[in-house]
Amino acid sequence: MADARGSIDQYVAGFRDRVRAMRHPGQEIVDEPGLLGLVGRSSEALDGRVLVLDDRAHETLAARLPELFARVFYVFDDAEACRGLMSQDPRFRPTRCTAMVCNGLGAIPELSLPAGLTLRPVSASPTDTAEVPLADAASAALRSDAEMAPTTDLDSFLEYLRSIPNTRYVAAVDDGGDVRATAAAASWGSTTGVFFVNTDPAWRGRGIGTAMTAAALRYAAAAGAERACLDASSLGLSIYERLGFESVGAITQFVDQG
Repeated sequence: MADARGSIDQYVAGFRDRVRAMRHPGQEIVDEPGLLGLVGRSSEALDGRVLVLDDRAHETLAARLPELFARVFYVFDDAEACRGLMSQDPRFRPTRCTAMVCNGLGAIPELSLPAGLTLRPVSASPTDTAEVPLADAASAALRSDAEMAPTTDLDSFLEYLRSIPNTRYVAAVDDGGDVRATAAAASWGSTTGVFFVNTDPAWRGRGIGTAMTAAALRYAAAAGAERACLDASSLGLSIYERLGFESVGAITQFVDQG
């Protein structure tokens, strides 16, 4: 139980690093019993994140939900009443995930992609022809698994991806230059978070997701990250377990669809 508590504490510490790094004018940090988040003071500053650990947060959440402007709420299963409250709000789309952490990123192996695929950096700049355009990577990810994204609209998805600071995106492209897999790592101090892990269905079952995740983590470790925290979909869970991640607990992500 002590190990589980320690893993939760590490996940919360990583989330705190994340929201501090993401903070922009018009946003504030909310840190109360059972609740930690970055929220906007108006709907013009929506791009925040809120973590709900348990039902100590219920009174605050019930009273302040209309004014807690945030794109994503992460609600642990221990917060049953809070999860019920969020489920009743039609603004939010729920997705089940598993919160995970990994220490010792220096031990992450360098894994090869199968023949026919090449690892390439991804650029958010449309004029950077030396790298894969972020729009191409995002479009490929939506085509192969729209459930992995907070929105199914490409423009909104690109806006979401570009809003995440200190992020390194990578893609696996085939011999024709088409994107077949993606991954990304965003770093906040000593913590990194892996997301955007996706593989074209026709290429699955060949270890590509694991190799892409390892590549993103190695980039983050080289930049100084010591710990990784993430939220794994059912498809990605086995990938992260193979790389040494430990489960912290089940959560529901509630994404604002406005």
